[in-house]
Amino acid sequence: MLCLTCHRVRPALSRSDYTAERAWLIVRRGLCSCGGTPPRPAGQAPVRKHARPRK
Repeated sequence: MLCLTCHRVRPALSRSDYTAERAWLIVRRGLCSCGGTPPRPAGQAPVRKHARPRK
C-alpha cells in the first residue's frame, strides 16, 4: 500500500481498495504521486548535478 520510494500511499488500483485504513494513511502520510521518484516541495528548483572534471 505504501510507495517504497516516498513512503506515501500509492494510488488504489480498484474501488475495493478504498478502505478506512487507506483514507487514514492518506491523511497521515499523503498520497504518492512520485511515480518512483520522490516529489519536490512546491517552489523548490530541481537539483542540478555537476559534471565530473575531465582527467
